[in-house]
Amino acid sequence: MEYNASATKHLFWFIETRKTARPLGNHSMDEVRQIVIEENLYQQKSDSRLINEFGCIRKRLEALPEELQRMMVTADINTGKLIAFVGCMAADKLLFDLMYDVYRRKIYLGEPTLTDADLNIFFTRIQNMIENALKNADYAINTSTSAVDKAQATRKRDKYIKQLAEIRAYYPALSHVALQRIDLDLDDGVKANYAKFQGIEVSIEGEKKQKVDLLAKI
Repeated sequence: MEYNASATKHLFWFIETRKTARPLGNHSMDEVRQIVIEENLYQQKSDSRLINEFGCIRKRLEALPEELQRMMVTADINTGKLIAFVGCMAADKLLFDLMYDVYRRKIYLGEPTLTDADLNIFFTRIQNMIENALKNADYAINTSTSAVDKAQATRKRDKYIKQLAEIRAYYPALSHVALQRIDLDLDDGVKANYAKFQGIEVSIEGEKKQKVDLLAKI
């Protein structure tokens, strides 16, 4: 599984995940997809958003063992949320590594809270890993005598460049919002609170300022 910062823009979607898991006992995943669309199971305004949301939830559910898929329906709410989060981790390497490498260590130390410093160290390490992989791809392109190897290295280089762009833009925006300690008022509704995490202006060294949406569009 590869790193993809854009995956972190998706919501938790616990209720939608449970709704999707419910018919899995009697239907294939493709049949469930049709049910989701025909019944607008997620109450989305357009089919495109419905299909995009289902694609994310499907990926999470399919990353879980069948027993946990069944438990998503039968377990109590708190257990169900834990299972849904495990699905998020199983489908997203960036989230998995953050929880396993950073948060697990914090728990062992009796510090169950992630700080901005923790995130900074983690994202810097990930960025360095991708930059090293990019250098290796560039080296392969410049030294390989095989057209096939060059083509493979070129695809890898393009992938790493995209990943770096996502990481470099996403983390500063995430850090900026985290430091603000934004208050959320449930009475304001989803759209008002959602907007607080969109269009975050970040400055990246050597580049123009850009706006980053921390969450996918709804």
